[in-house]
Amino acid sequence: MYKRDLDALLAQNGLPPALLLYGESYFCDHYARKVLAEWGGSENMLSFYFDEYHYESARSFIAQPSLFGDVNILYIRHDRKLPKKELDTLIALCKKNPTSFFLLHFSGEDRVGKELQKSFTKKKGADFVRFFKPNMGEAIALMRQRASELGVEIENFTLQHLFMLQNETLSLCMNELEKLALLRRPVTVSDIDTYVYGMGTLSLDDFIVRLLRKEDIREDLERLLEGVGDEIRIVNAITNYVTQLMLFHIYIKVHGRYDAVEIVGYPLPPQMVKDRAAMSIKFRLQTYRKLLEHLMRCEHALKLSTFIDKSSYLISSLIKLQTYLQ
Repeated sequence: MYKRDLDALLAQNGLPPALLLYGESYFCDHYARKVLAEWGGSENMLSFYFDEYHYESARSFIAQPSLFGDVNILYIRHDRKLPKKELDTLIALCKKNPTSFFLLHFSGEDRVGKELQKSFTKKKGADFVRFFKPNMGEAIALMRQRASELGVEIENFTLQHLFMLQNETLSLCMNELEKLALLRRPVTVSDIDTYVYGMGTLSLDDFIVRLLRKEDIREDLERLLEGVGDEIRIVNAITNYVTQLMLFHIYIKVHGRYDAVEIVGYPLPPQMVKDRAAMSIKFRLQTYRKLLEHLMRCEHALKLSTFIDKSSYLISSLIKLQTYLQ
């Protein structure tokens, strides 16, 4: 089922006795807490984290009748595939015993999660939820809600900057918001660059502008890697920037003007809007296609290739990218 289906079950107190959560880490963590609270919290809960997992202990716990009508909650957090036979037994015991509940919080690869979900079927009295990475609008809405809870005054374009710098990893963004709350003043893009990556780190936006202007970016990239330390994060930030430029380009071609709220869904600083609109019309749509295809190939190679020097590969890939700019 999807996140909205889980929300409905939580609202109706209709959760199945066995549940698998996997996918986007922030949602897994958030809903694991909600599910455990719905079942009764930690009063009589046995938890196993990663290599702590011991099947016989888990089976014994979930099989025993609860005392005084309470519930037995088995919570397993793991990043590796658990034997199907063991999962099937634990789920069957929950179906048989109305006071036993089992939550598997899987934080490994999604392809393994898809294999695990075969055990968590409605026929067996179980279910699963795969959480997908939120799009930019959804992420900013969630970050906005968290910022409000923390009392952090921050503009949407600053949240977007944080989201891009953190490789679109929502859980990392939420952690950074808690740190930024300590500033006890409005948070700016400059604060993100300073406190998230350390003093003096080159701004990713400034780097991307220099890249797209076909300037020599080798020295800047080395400095950026020292601060960011993640080649894939840099590629994703460039991809997001180029995609936004393409959206500006298309909107201007269709309407003869630009409006940041209509293009990206929220206001941006006036000078930033002007700069991006001006840059967006410099490239043809065919050029945008070539840039995005090249960035996707680069990201794929960085994620899957284990025998390359990633920093050298990124430098050569971005120099190659500049050859597509016209």
